[in-house]
Amino acid sequence: MTKQIMGIVNATPDSFYDGDPQNNLDKLLTKCQSHLDDGADILDIGGESTRPGATPVSAEEELARTLELIKQARKRWPQAVISQDTFKIPVALEGLKAGVNIINDVSGTPDEEMFKLVKDFGAQIVIMHSRGNPQTMQTLTQYDDILSEIKDFLMNKIARAQCCGLSKSQIIVDPGFGFAKTREQNYKLLAHAATFADLGVRLLIGLSHKKFLSQPNEKPPKRKTQTLCANFAALAAGADILRVHDVRETKKVVNFFLELEANT
Repeated sequence: MTKQIMGIVNATPDSFYDGDPQNNLDKLLTKCQSHLDDGADILDIGGESTRPGATPVSAEEELARTLELIKQARKRWPQAVISQDTFKIPVALEGLKAGVNIINDVSGTPDEEMFKLVKDFGAQIVIMHSRGNPQTMQTLTQYDDILSEIKDFLMNKIARAQCCGLSKSQIIVDPGFGFAKTREQNYKLLAHAATFADLGVRLLIGLSHKKFLSQPNEKPPKRKTQTLCANFAALAAGADILRVHDVRETKKVVNFFLELEANT
């Protein structure tokens, strides 16, 4: 089974991992090139940090950070699969016009308008589980049964997307590691990630350098070892797409997993 790597391209000054106030178009295009050279199947371009506590930005600011990058990426790499990390309709519309293939909606609340927009452009959408927003999500971590509640949420969103005319091949789901979940809940999700692999659509897992992987006093770049281990666990559970910062190292993990699987 094909496994894909989604390389993260943060056009933001405040990403928890690699936000850079000096981000500019040339640096971001270099990042895109590096990801593609290292084996990325998808470029995921985002203009708004969604880490806990992040300050929201307007659609205009998000477009100012990302639209020209998307246009240049599409021009330079016409065969590349480009994902846009956004939940705003005006931003998604301009991105799709510029050649985006996937809308990666991390809001947890994609509605009929977003589904219909994606359908109109023949694109795909990532539906992620979350609650609240970056300012409130870490206060919304109460679940009676986290696995069944997230699975029911994703099933309902898949059904709504299909009602809007999307096929299952256009839908990708993401259980939303780190979004409205405690450390313990994230580990439970990872241990039981196979729960979400039988929904009839592709499964995206985004674990890269997230806080719950930390050991005491570690900063995000120091979480690489845990990230690679966690991504192997995600592959074993049935993940189809891994969203990562470290494309080169993740490619090695994927290749090892596929060879191991072929010889089992």
